[in-house]
Amino acid sequence: MPARPVDPLGDDYAYVQVADDLERRIGAGEFAEKLPSERALAEEYGCAYTTIRQGMKLLRERGLIVTRQGRGTYVRKQR
Repeated sequence: MPARPVDPLGDDYAYVQVADDLERRIGAGEFAEKLPSERALAEEYGCAYTTIRQGMKLLRERGLIVTRQGRGTYVRKQR
């Protein structure tokens, strides 16, 4: 399932668009365990690395992902 491109003129901030799309892709089962690196996602979404970092922070706040320093970012297991 391809990434939805970020719309700079959209109603939401770019990082919110990225977070919402990643949440959609997680829900669809595209990412079941480990997510791609932030740099790879920035390339895929065609946006700045910092936009991806902010989107990942939002997903952590939503309780969807967990980041392990030096290991990567993983989908949080739902109970």
